[in-house]
Amino acid sequence: MTARPLDFAPAAWQAYRGLPAGELAGQVKRALEWLAADPAAVRADPQSRRHQILEERLPQAAQVWGLPVEAPDGDRWLVVWREVPNVIEIGYIGRAPVQAAG
Repeated sequence: MTARPLDFAPAAWQAYRGLPAGELAGQVKRALEWLAADPAAVRADPQSRRHQILEERLPQAAQVWGLPVEAPDGDRWLVVWREVPNVIEIGYIGRAPVQAAG
């Protein structure tokens, strides 16, 4: 299987390039490599979540997914992506929003 190209939104690219060298940058890089290699496996991962509210706001119909990345300091980061023909679009890389207690 051939890795799919990744197309970063400008803010996502800036966030990725701005990560300081270290464990978090490595974990985000590995997550992106996994995504490029096998998006179906990433979707099937129990930690991945579909973000339908974002799908409703986008002009092209495509499922939007979030892949969490655990930072070494316990913080949670998120890679938001969608698969469109011939490419995987990366829309967001950054801290995951804090969920309210239920």
